[in-house]
Amino acid sequence: MNRHLRSSGKAGLAKTGIRKTSVFAAALLAATALPGCSRTVSSADLIGFGTAAAALQRQTDANFASADRIARAAEVDRFVRSGAVGLTEKPFPPAVPPDVAAAWRSALFYLERYGLLLGTLTDPQQGAQTTDAFKQLGVELNGGVAGAGISPGVAAAFSSLAGALVQEDARRKALGILRRNDPHVRGLLTAMAEAIGATDGEGLRGTVAAAWTTSTGELQRTYAVAAAQHDEPRQRSIVNDYLSALGRRQAQLNDLAALRHSFLGLADAHSAAADGSKRPVGELLDLIEGRLDEVRDLAKDIEEEDAR
Repeated sequence: MNRHLRSSGKAGLAKTGIRKTSVFAAALLAATALPGCSRTVSSADLIGFGTAAAALQRQTDANFASADRIARAAEVDRFVRSGAVGLTEKPFPPAVPPDVAAAWRSALFYLERYGLLLGTLTDPQQGAQTTDAFKQLGVELNGGVAGAGISPGVAAAFSSLAGALVQEDARRKALGILRRNDPHVRGLLTAMAEAIGATDGEGLRGTVAAAWTTSTGELQRTYAVAAAQHDEPRQRSIVNDYLSALGRRQAQLNDLAALRHSFLGLADAHSAAADGSKRPVGELLDLIEGRLDEVRDLAKDIEEEDAR
């Protein structure tokens, strides 16, 4: 039986994950929905976008690593049951292939660069240099490669942003640049959120859910054998393991749902800045770091089970 599916004594893991997700979602709405009364934008708010993109990269990496662990555990079960004799790495593909993970890192790196450039917009001494840097970023994105490894929608969104960046004008003020680019940045972040999946049957969430279905299937088969033998103590143990696995599955899917909300939250933060509203990016950063802690806690829990 897959050690990832053993009972860890944390029967409330799924409920805790759901509850925390709800709390974070409510806080995220509060962080991005407060009415603004000022039509100016500060350097701190602009720099915060790049900082949030970097934090989102860490959250994405942690989620991908967790998803890979479960997917490979499911493939181990499948491989052992197959009776195959030869052992190679091919039968154990990760949930997120290395080239796809690299595409996500590259995409978020570009967003971080964009955010850092935003932070210089309020400095009148760097106006022309910043405009040139925006244009250069647009040229880099205009090759059609950025985002292609994630989805066609993300690649198209990057191309749209690239087209806007290469046409930047040094005479345009910070707020004007934000407003011009906001539809493109928002479209990009929304496309990335869609690649994560709006439901547990779509995108990366669907891939992870399918891996869990394979893993829990092993427990179902084991239970059928125990039931045929009328081994009630064994049956009870397997049921507990099965329920624990379902709890972990829901916790991981909740983490991926929260990752999707983080992308949408960053889109809202950019739109808020473009609108001149005072909506603190700091709260969004706290939310992202909080979600990252949850992903790491879940990964640690699984690793501890492996060591038993």
